[in-house]
Amino acid sequence: MSDSIYKNAKDAFIDKVEPERFVRLDSNVVKLEKLHSIIDTPFKIVLISGEPGIGKTMLLHRFLYELSDTNSVVALFQPAFSLEEFKKKISTKIFGHHVDPMEAMNRIDGTKTIIVDEAQLYSIEILEYIRILADTQKYKFILSLHQNTNEEIMAKKHFQTRIAHTIELKPPNQKEFHIYVQKKLFSYNAIEIAQAFTPKMSNKIYNFTHGNLRNSNKFLYTLFDILHYFEEKSPTLLKNKIVDEKFIEMSAIHLGYINA
Repeated sequence: MSDSIYKNAKDAFIDKVEPERFVRLDSNVVKLEKLHSIIDTPFKIVLISGEPGIGKTMLLHRFLYELSDTNSVVALFQPAFSLEEFKKKISTKIFGHHVDPMEAMNRIDGTKTIIVDEAQLYSIEILEYIRILADTQKYKFILSLHQNTNEEIMAKKHFQTRIAHTIELKPPNQKEFHIYVQKKLFSYNAIEIAQAFTPKMSNKIYNFTHGNLRNSNKFLYTLFDILHYFEEKSPTLLKNKIVDEKFIEMSAIHLGYINA
């Protein structure tokens, strides 16, 4: 069915970055506002940490989406696996061609903020180079990384003293999670499902995923994929757009949360 609300609901939870559809929750809005409040202040390094799948990348994309002046900020969302590759990536974004960032820094008017996502994938050599660039006061860094990673370098005194702010993302609570699900459904025009999706249903899913957004999106995509299948093959099994608990359990079994 081309106008299937279950397909619309399924599409809402495809794992992709859509900053224009960023779901504003009390917890992530605070972090977003924090980024906006510090971006024009003097700093060397800001850390954004949290467990994998918690929404760090989406937060950074939304932050860039909201910036009025994007000329002073560049972002690396794909990791570099050597120091030379890292230098090439940032210099190409800042200067338009490959050049040594240290040698070219005097060409920068003011400062450049460099967002580095998935910083836990970077070698100690690259992180040390980031520290050196930050000391020039021509480059500022926002590093997003998984919690408790790269502890060896982060624990070093000469690195720690350069970290101006640490922003820690945590999973939404159950109430926020229900709001998240409803807002995602509304944004994809699955209004009937959003209105019928109760806190009890959300809590059932939350108990499996603990609010981790990546895992929750995967769970909800699976749930609505199953419902979309039944809508096309056995519509009599579906009742008034209510998500029966058996379909949630079916999704949990499919994803390995329950041993069948």
